[in-house]
Amino acid sequence: MTKAGSLSMPHWPRLMCEPLAAKYLGISPTSLREHGPEPRRWRRRLLYDIHDLNRWADALAGEPLDEEQRDDEGDDIHARVMERLKHG
Repeated sequence: MTKAGSLSMPHWPRLMCEPLAAKYLGISPTSLREHGPEPRRWRRRLLYDIHDLNRWADALAGEPLDEEQRDDEGDDIHARVMERLKHG
């Protein structure tokens, strides 16, 4: 039980729909769609990975990516390019 007036952070799921991902970042869904990281497709749903959202926010703040994050980002970009090439 929490004390009256205290704030607690919600549990954020690893994969989020657009409205929840936008709320996580504190921006509008339109801003997320137009300027944010690429969502992941699972069946018919577009979902945002919390790690992609955090990397995107860190980049906005000018924080450099560490080596593992750079590798992950490179892998993500490569996968997206290959997917686009596959679908023409």
